[in-house]
Amino acid sequence: MPYMPEYPEYLVAGVFAAGGVVSALLAPHRFSTAVLFCLAATSAGLGVAVRGAAAHPAVVTVLAVAALLLALAVGLLLLADGLLLVRRYGAQPALLATGAAGCAVLAVLGLDAVFHVAGGEAFGALVLAVNAAAGYLTLLFLVFAGHVFVRGRGTPGAGTTHVVVLGAGLDGDRPGPLLARRLERALAIEAARPPHTPGVVFVVSGGQGDDEVRSEAEAMADYLRGRGVPADRIMREDRSVNTGQNLRFSAALVDKTGPGHRATVVTSGFHVYRTTLLARRVGVPVHVVGAPTSPAYWPAATLREFAAVVWLDRLPTVGLSLLLAVPVATALFEH
Repeated sequence: MPYMPEYPEYLVAGVFAAGGVVSALLAPHRFSTAVLFCLAATSAGLGVAVRGAAAHPAVVTVLAVAALLLALAVGLLLLADGLLLVRRYGAQPALLATGAAGCAVLAVLGLDAVFHVAGGEAFGALVLAVNAAAGYLTLLFLVFAGHVFVRGRGTPGAGTTHVVVLGAGLDGDRPGPLLARRLERALAIEAARPPHTPGVVFVVSGGQGDDEVRSEAEAMADYLRGRGVPADRIMREDRSVNTGQNLRFSAALVDKTGPGHRATVVTSGFHVYRTTLLARRVGVPVHVVGAPTSPAYWPAATLREFAAVVWLDRLPTVGLSLLLAVPVATALFEH
């Protein structure tokens, strides 16, 4: 029989945690840093679940109940939010995915309940592996959601000369609620400036979608003019169809205004983190701040952003996540 360390899950957790520290020092904004720390926590949790049950049954029971209650809360929240938004806005893919994610979490809990009744060694191995994967993904999503919540409440950069407002969906020919909140956040940035300072230049960025009657930039410009912003302080960028293009095309417009400018980008709070990652990727030096989002829409939007960030950094994220098989295999060996 090959040699197996006495506490392999804890050893693997230490390796993951060390990798997370190195990643945080070298590339603190990469999502892979959170992946490594979540892998470390999941591996340590597996060690506690498999090896600590006999030595500390009360502690393991408390931790298990807390994890189950947290998973139940997350599953019910996502399911209820998905159903609410589908009733309000229709069966859009992102909203259906929110409800499906909630159902998936609840299905794992159902699998645990069946195992508690039926038992079985092979079934137990399957349940352990499924719970490890589900726990890891849930933890990673919660860490991401917390990070998004904090980053979405940032303040504008000092000395802002240009405020870039990223487009969102229109309601007919006018900005929808999400976009209107972004525009109001942009106006609040100017309102907070000291008296007798030059007004900022607003760069409204968004092309015309297939289901829109005009460009988002045009609708935003009309909104700002209606709120008293002079037309000569509004610049339109009406070619972009995604966030990367928003940033590149808007930066090109700002650069044409001359040297010494400082741009602050306004988007929705849940979108700040991904916008910051994309800005670094395309080499656009901007500060990103968030506008408030309806509490009912925030979970669905955050889940969509989670999937988008995973896809954006897919090679290291998926590659590292596959390493979860190492602590799962050692736990199954002891199971």
